[in-house]
Amino acid sequence: MWPPLILIFLILSIVSINHLPLARARGQWCVVSPSATDAQMQANIDWLCGHGHVDCIPIKPDGPCFEPDNLRSHVSFVMNQYYQYNGKTEKACYFSNTGIFVFKDPSYGHCEYDY
Repeated sequence: MWPPLILIFLILSIVSINHLPLARARGQWCVVSPSATDAQMQANIDWLCGHGHVDCIPIKPDGPCFEPDNLRSHVSFVMNQYYQYNGKTEKACYFSNTGIFVFKDPSYGHCEYDY
């Protein structure tokens, strides 16, 4: 049997840990690898947007994820959309070995990444 003070300490510790932001993972996202080439990123966008696999309106001009207007930002957003809505599997983030997982929310401004 544990002394009452130790038991109280353990209970309070568990409650405190559950309220720490780092103690709870919010999600996992799929983004483009830093080593992906422009040609690989463009191929990913062409496949995802050109074949209707994801909603690409957010990365179009005036969309919430258009800025910054660069290929890396746009492809990361649509790759994550595909990953989130296709089972959240490793295969759904493969993209010919150009997808990587991140555990910090890549959302910014009005551009919200699904998780």
